Amino acid sequence: MIRLGNTKTERTRQPLVNAATERFPSHGVQSPRLQRLRQAMLDAPYGLCTEKASLLTEYFSREQPRQRGIRHLQRLHARAFVSALDTEDPPHPLARRVNRRLMSAYERLEGLSPEETAIKYAGAFDHIVTHMPLVVYDDELIVGNASSHRIGAPLHPEYSGLLLLPEIEALSSRSSNPIQVQIGQSGDLQQNVAPMWFDRSIMSRVQRHRHVDVEVFTHGTAYVLTQFAGISHCTPDYPTLLKLGFRGLEKQILAEQRRCPSPFHDAALTTVRAAIAHGRRWRRKLLQMAEDETNAERRDDLLQMADVMKVVPEHPAKTFHQALQSIIITHSLLHWESFQHGMSFGRLDQYLWPFYKNDRLAGRITPDQATELIGCFLAKSAELLPLFFHRATEYFSGLSSAAGITLAGRTTAGEDAVNDLSFLIIRAYDQIRLRQPNIHVRFFKGTNPRFKRLCYQTIKSGGGIPAIFNDEAIVDAMEGLGSREEVLDFAIVGCAEWGIPYSSFPAAGAGFINLPYALLLALNNGMDEGRQAGPATGDPTTWTTLEQLIQAFQEQLTHQLTQATAANNIIESTHAQHRPTPFLSTLIDGCIASGRDVTSGGALHNSTGFMAVGLADVVDSLLAIDNIVYRQRQLSLPAFIKAVADDFVGHEALHARLTNRTPRYGEDEANTLLFSKQVSAIFVEELGRFRNPRGGPYLPGFWTMTTHQGFGSRLPALPSGRLAGQPLANGICPQLGNERQGPTAALRAAAAITPAKNGCVLNMKLDPEYVEGDKGDTLMDALVTGYFREGGMQLQFNVIDPAILLKARENPQDYRDLVVRVSGYSAYYVDLTPEMQDELLARATHGRDSCHMPHTSKTRQSSSPERHRESAAPSP
Repeated sequence: MIRLGNTKTERTRQPLVNAATERFPSHGVQSPRLQRLRQAMLDAPYGLCTEKASLLTEYFSREQPRQRGIRHLQRLHARAFVSALDTEDPPHPLARRVNRRLMSAYERLEGLSPEETAIKYAGAFDHIVTHMPLVVYDDELIVGNASSHRIGAPLHPEYSGLLLLPEIEALSSRSSNPIQVQIGQSGDLQQNVAPMWFDRSIMSRVQRHRHVDVEVFTHGTAYVLTQFAGISHCTPDYPTLLKLGFRGLEKQILAEQRRCPSPFHDAALTTVRAAIAHGRRWRRKLLQMAEDETNAERRDDLLQMADVMKVVPEHPAKTFHQALQSIIITHSLLHWESFQHGMSFGRLDQYLWPFYKNDRLAGRITPDQATELIGCFLAKSAELLPLFFHRATEYFSGLSSAAGITLAGRTTAGEDAVNDLSFLIIRAYDQIRLRQPNIHVRFFKGTNPRFKRLCYQTIKSGGGIPAIFNDEAIVDAMEGLGSREEVLDFAIVGCAEWGIPYSSFPAAGAGFINLPYALLLALNNGMDEGRQAGPATGDPTTWTTLEQLIQAFQEQLTHQLTQATAANNIIESTHAQHRPTPFLSTLIDGCIASGRDVTSGGALHNSTGFMAVGLADVVDSLLAIDNIVYRQRQLSLPAFIKAVADDFVGHEALHARLTNRTPRYGEDEANTLLFSKQVSAIFVEELGRFRNPRGGPYLPGFWTMTTHQGFGSRLPALPSGRLAGQPLANGICPQLGNERQGPTAALRAAAAITPAKNGCVLNMKLDPEYVEGDKGDTLMDALVTGYFREGGMQLQFNVIDPAILLKARENPQDYRDLVVRVSGYSAYYVDLTPEMQDELLARATHGRDSCHMPHTSKTRQSSSPERHRESAAPSP
C-alpha cells in the first residue's frame, strides 16, 4: 500500500533518484499487486456493455417523446432495418427510396437544431454518468470504469452500434473474440434501443444522404471510412485538467459565456458539472466500501483512494496519485460520452513529472510505489474493447482501443526530455504486460542511451512495445502544422499518428485508401466487373511508356480520393449537426474560447487523416510491368493484363519469374527507391488538395491496422504476382518474403518514401537469438539509428520464435497472454483473425531467415499456392 505523509526520517532516507542510473527492469521490486492485477485482467471474459445504450435511450425517450402512432411505425420500420442488416445483398432501389423518405419524415418531426442537439446530448451525458455502474476491483489503487465489465465492449447506438444487432445472439459463441452477452441484453436492444436509434444514428443519416453512393461506401474495396462509428483519435488536454480541475474549467466556461454566450457553453457547463458530481459519487462509493471492508490493509487502500477523490477531478491535482486518478476518471467518462477509439494520453512522462518530483522530494512516494501506481493506471487503460461487427474485424482485427502514451523525445527547448518517469513507465509496463495501452517512445540523437537500452530490452521480452519514433524526421515533416514549440511537443495518437496534442482534433484514423485498386482501374480504363468505377483514363493497349500508366494511376487515385473525402466530409458534417461531444470539447484547447464543439471546428488545430494501403504492392507492380513489358519487352501490356485477370492460371512461367526474379520494394535498387518515392508522393500530393468541413487539411499516413487483409480479400490478382484474395502489404513493409537482401535493405526502401504527416508503420521481425543479450541491444540500436539517419520515421519490432506462435494457434487457451505487434498496435495473438495469425506466423518465420542469412542472391522459393509451385516452368 502507498502511504502518504511519511516521517521526516523516511524523507531523509528516500532522496530523489535519477532513474537513468538504474537498470530497469532487471533491477527493481516486482509488485505482487501488479501481478495479481495482470492475472485478473487475463482471466476476465470479454463482456458486452449495453448500459450506455439503455441509459441514452431512456433519456431521449423521456426528453423527446414521439406520438404513439409514429412510435408504432418506427418499431415496425426498425424490425425491417435490423432484418436488412442480416444480408449483404444491396437493398432494392424502391426500398431504399421509401426508407429515405420515412427517415426524412422522422427527422422533420424531431425538429432539433444543432444547438439544441448539443444541449440534449449534454443532458444525456449527465443522466448516463449519474446512473452508470461503479465497480472497484480487487487490488486497484485507481478507479474508473470505461464500461460495466472488467474488460468490456460498449455498444454506441447513436453511431454505428446497431450494425451488430444481427450478430448479438452469436457473440458469445463466435470462434474469434467471443464476447459474453447477458440475459435480457438482446431483447432490450431489439425492443427499445433499435426503434429509437435506427433512424437517428450517424450511420443511418450518412447512408440516406443523397450524395452518398451507398454501394461504394459499404463495399470496402476502394476505401474504408471509420468515422460513422465516432471521430475520436485525439489527445485531450489532460495537463490543463490537472492544473485547473473541472471547477477551474467551469470558471473558464462561465467567463467565456459572459463574454460571448453560446449554446455550446450551456452544454459544456452541464458536462463538467456532471463530471464533478461523478467524482463525488465515486468518493461516497469508496467510503462505503471501506466501511464494509474487513481486511485492514485493503480498507486503508480504499480510504486513501477516497481521500484522492476528495480532491480530483473537481480540483487541481497536488500529488502523483491524484494526477493519475484525475486522468483515468476523465478518460473513462470520455468513453461513456461517445465512441472514442484512439483516445490518447499524450506526453505522460512530461506533464506528470512535476507531481512525481514533488512527491519524491517531500518523501511521499518511492520509485517502487510510483511504479505500482503507474501499473494500476496502465491496467485501467486496458479495460476497454472496441465493438466491431464481424466484417469489420477483417479490417480492424485484434480488439485494440489504441490509447497511446508518448515518452521521451525533446523538450520544447530542444533538450533531452527523458526523466525518471520515462524509466518508471516502461518498468511498470514490463510488470503488467497487457496488450494496451500503446507506448510510443521518441528517439533523437541526444536521447539517453540507458533509456534506449531499456526500451530494446523491453521489446525483446515480447509484445512489440514500445514502438520507436524518429524525433527529428517527424518534427521536420510536421512543419507548417503549428508553431515550432507546438511541433516539438508532438505526441502519438492511437496507433502511430503524430500530431500536436491537447489543442488538436485530428480525426487521425478517418479513412483507408486501397492504392492497388486505383492501379487495377488504370489498367482497365476505369472498369471494374463491367461497371465504370473510375474515369476513363485511356486504353492501355495504346500505351507505349510506363509514365502513361503512372499518369492513369494518379487520375484514378484522385477520383478515389474525391469520392472518399466527399463521403467523409458528409460524415463529419453529420457529426457536427447531430452528434456533438460537449464533454470532450471542454478538454480540447480552443473550444471554450471559440464557443464551438470539436465536431464544428472549435479546436485550435483541425485536420483529418487518410492512410494509403498497399504501397509496396503498387511499387512491386510497377517494377514488374517496367521490367517485363518496357525494359525487357518479354510480353505486351495487354498480354500481361490478361495474365493478371486470369489470376496467372495458365501463366505459371510468368508468375514464377515475377515472384523469383523481378525487383521488389524492400530491395536497395535505384528503380525500387525511385518508385517508392514517386508512388508515395502521388498519394501525399493528391490528398493535400482536399479540406475537411472544419477548415483543416487532409493529412497522409502509411499505416494499415489490418485493412491490408480486408482489402486483399476483395481484390483480384496484381501485376506484382500477388494472387487474388491474398493480403496486401502491411504499412510500409515489403510484401511477405520480399526482404530478400536482409533488414538493412528493407529499411532503406522504407526510408525512401515521401514523409508522412499522419504517421507510418514499419514492422520488423527479429529472431530472439539474433538480438540476445547486450550484443543484441547494440544490433537493434544500429538498425534504428541507421534507419533514422536515412530519414525513416517509425519502427516497431516483433521479437518472437515462430514455434511459440504455432503452439499458440494450436492451444490458444495456454497462450492467453501472448502479445504480438500487429500494425501500430499490439494485440493478444489468440484474439486475431486466423488470417492475421497466419500472416504473423509467416512473417516471424521469414524474419528468422532474413536475420541469419544476408540474402545476397535475389532468388527465393515462390510463396504461391501449390497449383503454381507444382506447374511452374523454368523462368524465361
